[in-house]
Amino acid sequence: MRKICTTIVCLLVYLLLPAQSDAVAITDDSILVRADQMPYFMGCEAFENGTDEKRACSNTELVQFLSRYLVYPDQAKHEGVEGTAFVSFIVDEHGLIHHPGVLLDIGGGCGQAALDVINEMPRWEPAVHHGKPVKVRMNLPIQFFLRAEGLDEAEPYSLSWGILNGKQTTKQQLAENISEKLYVRGPEGSNRYIDQVEFVYQKDNRLVSATSRGDISSDLIKVIERVKKGGTFSIHASVQDDGRFITVSRSYAVVK
Repeated sequence: MRKICTTIVCLLVYLLLPAQSDAVAITDDSILVRADQMPYFMGCEAFENGTDEKRACSNTELVQFLSRYLVYPDQAKHEGVEGTAFVSFIVDEHGLIHHPGVLLDIGGGCGQAALDVINEMPRWEPAVHHGKPVKVRMNLPIQFFLRAEGLDEAEPYSLSWGILNGKQTTKQQLAENISEKLYVRGPEGSNRYIDQVEFVYQKDNRLVSATSRGDISSDLIKVIERVKKGGTFSIHASVQDDGRFITVSRSYAVVK
């Protein structure tokens, strides 16, 4: 069976280099491995520091960045190389990346591919320790694997939202669903945490879309307000499961 490549980022928690002792001396040149508040990836400035919501946002933004820009090397695809590469880098007190390096290379050019994407990272929100920005060293696992062509990894997952059922809906049903929660269930039937939701409405050559971080936001509601008979309304919900980044989708014909 022919295979195609899929690059998946496994980032549920930050992995830190082990400290030599629990007490870390702080000087202007210190590079810490633990801090009161670890760095946040870009795009989460609206959330309050130290909250679970901001950490979840940071993890999601980082996963999406790496999933978008990480390239599976041709050599690795040709040789069937799969596994997890580990990289290390320093986030300084200004949020800039320094001294990226490969800790574990699985071959086939995967280590260099992981290193290349680290070098493309934007500025982070720096770590804070004892009330001031500090440098920290971080480790990051990046997983590469190949999957069989034609295999839809989202197939065992189900998406449900309020009263929507079947393959058709109406604008009134969509409006009635606004207060309902969106659910994605895994193969065994338990709910998954939704990282991002996208609503898309398309009719002829016109397309309207918006995204949110798992909730039914005002931007998503605006898409529903644009819905008219004869178009197609689609929901795309992204979840993380066992290190995989999976998008589960459903589409409905708008009948009235």
